Amino acid sequence: MKQLSLKNLAARARNKSARLMLAPAVALLCSPAFAALPTMPTPGQAIGGGSVASGDWLGAMGAWFKAGVTILGLVLAALGFIYVVMGALGKWRAYSMGRAEIADLKEYFIMAAVLGVFLVIMVTYSLQILT
Repeated sequence: MKQLSLKNLAARARNKSARLMLAPAVALLCSPAFAALPTMPTPGQAIGGGSVASGDWLGAMGAWFKAGVTILGLVLAALGFIYVVMGALGKWRAYSMGRAEIADLKEYFIMAAVLGVFLVIMVTYSLQILT
Protein backbone atom coordinates (compact mmCIF):
# COMPACT_ATOMS: atom_id res chain seq x y z
CA MET A 1 0.00 0.00 0.00
CA LYS A 2 1.02 3.48 -0.67
CA GLN A 3 1.76 5.49 2.38
CA LEU A 4 0.51 9.07 2.40
CA SER A 5 3.03 11.52 3.64
CA LEU A 6 2.30 14.81 5.30
CA LYS A 7 3.31 16.70 2.14
CA ASN A 8 0.84 14.73 0.01
CA LEU A 9 -1.97 15.35 2.48
CA ALA A 10 -1.24 19.09 2.52
CA ALA A 11 -1.15 19.20 -1.29
CA ARG A 12 -4.50 17.36 -1.49
CA ALA A 13 -6.10 19.70 1.03
CA ARG A 14 -4.78 22.75 -0.83
CA ASN A 15 -6.10 21.36 -4.13
CA LYS A 16 -9.57 20.70 -2.69
CA SER A 17 -9.80 24.13 -1.08
CA ALA A 18 -8.77 25.78 -4.36
CA ARG A 19 -11.51 23.86 -6.19
CA LEU A 20 -14.08 24.81 -3.58
CA MET A 21 -13.14 28.49 -3.84
CA LEU A 22 -13.31 28.31 -7.63
CA ALA A 23 -16.81 26.76 -7.68
CA PRO A 24 -18.76 29.98 -6.88
CA ALA A 25 -16.85 31.91 -9.54
CA VAL A 26 -17.57 29.23 -12.16
CA ALA A 27 -21.24 29.14 -11.16
CA LEU A 28 -21.47 32.92 -11.45
CA LEU A 29 -19.81 32.93 -14.87
CA CYS A 30 -22.09 30.17 -16.17
CA SER A 31 -25.30 31.90 -15.11
CA PRO A 32 -27.19 33.85 -17.80
CA ALA A 33 -26.90 37.60 -18.01
CA PHE A 34 -29.91 39.41 -16.65
CA ALA A 35 -29.36 42.61 -18.63
CA ALA A 36 -31.77 43.32 -21.46
CA LEU A 37 -30.11 43.14 -24.84
CA PRO A 38 -30.82 46.02 -27.23
CA THR A 39 -32.97 45.34 -30.25
CA MET A 40 -31.37 45.93 -33.61
CA PRO A 41 -33.38 47.99 -36.05
CA THR A 42 -34.14 46.42 -39.40
CA PRO A 43 -32.15 47.88 -42.29
CA GLY A 44 -35.20 48.82 -44.34
CA GLN A 45 -38.32 47.28 -45.77
CA ALA A 46 -39.02 43.58 -46.03
CA ILE A 47 -38.58 41.69 -49.30
CA GLY A 48 -42.16 42.25 -50.37
CA GLY A 49 -41.81 46.00 -49.86
CA GLY A 50 -43.83 46.25 -46.66
CA SER A 51 -42.60 47.49 -43.34
CA VAL A 52 -41.30 45.05 -40.75
CA ALA A 53 -43.44 44.81 -37.63
CA SER A 54 -41.93 44.57 -34.18
CA GLY A 55 -41.16 40.93 -33.37
CA ASP A 56 -41.46 39.75 -36.97
CA TRP A 57 -38.19 37.85 -37.22
CA LEU A 58 -38.94 36.45 -40.67
CA GLY A 59 -39.54 39.94 -42.09
CA ALA A 60 -36.36 41.17 -40.38
CA MET A 61 -34.36 38.32 -41.93
CA GLY A 62 -35.78 39.24 -45.32
CA ALA A 63 -34.76 42.86 -44.82
CA TRP A 64 -31.25 41.80 -43.80
CA PHE A 65 -31.04 39.50 -46.84
CA LYS A 66 -32.16 42.34 -49.09
CA ALA A 67 -29.52 44.65 -47.62
CA GLY A 68 -26.86 41.97 -48.10
CA VAL A 69 -27.79 41.43 -51.74
CA THR A 70 -27.73 45.19 -52.27
CA ILE A 71 -24.25 45.52 -50.83
CA LEU A 72 -23.01 42.48 -52.76
CA GLY A 73 -24.36 43.89 -56.04
CA LEU A 74 -22.75 47.27 -55.44
CA VAL A 75 -19.41 45.67 -54.55
CA LEU A 76 -19.48 43.51 -57.69
CA ALA A 77 -20.36 46.53 -59.85
CA ALA A 78 -17.49 48.51 -58.30
CA LEU A 79 -15.09 45.65 -58.99
CA GLY A 80 -16.34 45.52 -62.58
CA PHE A 81 -15.68 49.24 -63.01
CA ILE A 82 -12.20 48.87 -61.51
CA TYR A 83 -11.35 46.02 -63.89
CA VAL A 84 -12.64 48.01 -66.87
CA VAL A 85 -10.49 51.01 -65.93
CA MET A 86 -7.43 48.82 -65.37
CA GLY A 87 -7.95 47.19 -68.76
CA ALA A 88 -8.40 50.57 -70.44
CA LEU A 89 -5.14 51.81 -68.95
CA GLY A 90 -3.40 48.65 -70.15
CA LYS A 91 -4.84 49.07 -73.64
CA TRP A 92 -3.78 52.74 -73.67
CA ARG A 93 -0.25 51.72 -72.64
CA ALA A 94 -0.14 49.16 -75.47
CA TYR A 95 -1.37 51.81 -77.92
CA SER A 96 1.19 54.37 -76.77
CA MET A 97 3.99 51.78 -77.15
CA GLY A 98 2.86 50.98 -80.68
CA ARG A 99 1.68 47.41 -79.98
CA ALA A 100 -2.01 48.21 -80.57
CA GLU A 101 -3.90 50.14 -83.24
CA ILE A 102 -6.34 52.97 -82.64
CA ALA A 103 -9.15 50.63 -83.72
CA ASP A 104 -8.28 48.27 -80.83
CA LEU A 105 -8.39 51.19 -78.42
CA LYS A 106 -11.78 52.37 -79.73
CA GLU A 107 -13.14 48.83 -79.62
CA TYR A 108 -12.06 48.44 -75.98
CA PHE A 109 -13.62 51.76 -74.93
CA ILE A 110 -16.91 50.86 -76.66
CA MET A 111 -16.90 47.46 -74.96
CA ALA A 112 -16.10 49.13 -71.60
CA ALA A 113 -19.05 51.48 -71.99
CA VAL A 114 -21.38 48.58 -72.84
CA LEU A 115 -20.08 46.56 -69.88
CA GLY A 116 -20.53 49.53 -67.53
CA VAL A 117 -24.12 50.05 -68.65
CA PHE A 118 -24.77 46.31 -68.35
CA LEU A 119 -23.43 46.27 -64.78
CA VAL A 120 -25.62 49.17 -63.73
CA ILE A 121 -28.70 47.63 -65.38
CA MET A 122 -28.14 44.24 -63.73
CA VAL A 123 -27.62 45.69 -60.24
CA THR A 124 -30.70 47.90 -60.64
CA TYR A 125 -32.73 44.92 -61.87
CA SER A 126 -31.66 42.74 -58.96
CA LEU A 127 -32.62 45.47 -56.48
CA GLN A 128 -36.01 45.98 -58.10
CA ILE A 129 -36.75 42.24 -58.02
CA LEU A 130 -36.37 42.18 -54.23
CA THR A 131 -38.75 45.08 -53.59
